[in-house]
Amino acid sequence: MTEIQNKILRGTFGRLWVNDRLMAHLKSFECKVTGSYETVDVNGELCEQQRFVGYGIGGTMVLHKVDSGVARLVAEGYQSGVMPTIKFVARLDDPSISGSERVEIYNVTFDEFMMIQFENKAIGEESVPFKAGGFKYLDTISEI
Repeated sequence: MTEIQNKILRGTFGRLWVNDRLMAHLKSFECKVTGSYETVDVNGELCEQQRFVGYGIGGTMVLHKVDSGVARLVAEGYQSGVMPTIKFVARLDDPSISGSERVEIYNVTFDEFMMIQFENKAIGEESVPFKAGGFKYLDTISEI
């Protein structure tokens, strides 16, 4: 029997690149696809049906606050109205398994960025919500 517990991926080995720059101070990252559906009432059916009409992509990255990288990337765009092109490549890897999961996330927009924040006796973090316009899987992990 396979020891499944040794095949569970650990987030410790996850990596994120923003415009080809490794975000070495990344604490956590999540990105998900959410489907959009329109409710359809079908004659003779008591249960509402759903018709797929598109999807959205969004998530959050949490960074240990070590620099002003996010602000430098988007502050001028917010002020000028000309936003930069942003692309993510996220990879989840683990030395105890074979293979890795890697996805390219493109047309990224930051919903907001923290200008400045601090709290006494607290480690600095920055939570950055984002949306995206598309994705492409570059690598996937095979079933065990």
